[in-house]
Amino acid sequence: MECDRGHLHCSSFSQVVIRRAADFSVCPPGEEGIVQVLSVLPRSYPGHSLLTEDKGVLLGEDDCPCGRKGRYFKVLGRLPGAELRGCSDVIAASL
Repeated sequence: MECDRGHLHCSSFSQVVIRRAADFSVCPPGEEGIVQVLSVLPRSYPGHSLLTEDKGVLLGEDDCPCGRKGRYFKVLGRLPGAELRGCSDVIAASL
């Protein structure tokens, strides 16, 4: 969910982890890395932990200026060499 300050927030049922590409260790706030998303909701497929092909940065936790608690982050784009996917990417490529 995006707040009025432009930050992305995790829901109560999910978490985001930013990992270093070299060894997949967890990045501290402010360090760019690979976005991993975790959720307790998927039951019909192994989607509870997904390492994406997106670059992101954890901005902080429990201190967003909007007042929401929890982790907040920013997606910076796709990793180099990542395949472009998604509705807007597919439609743009077909035009």
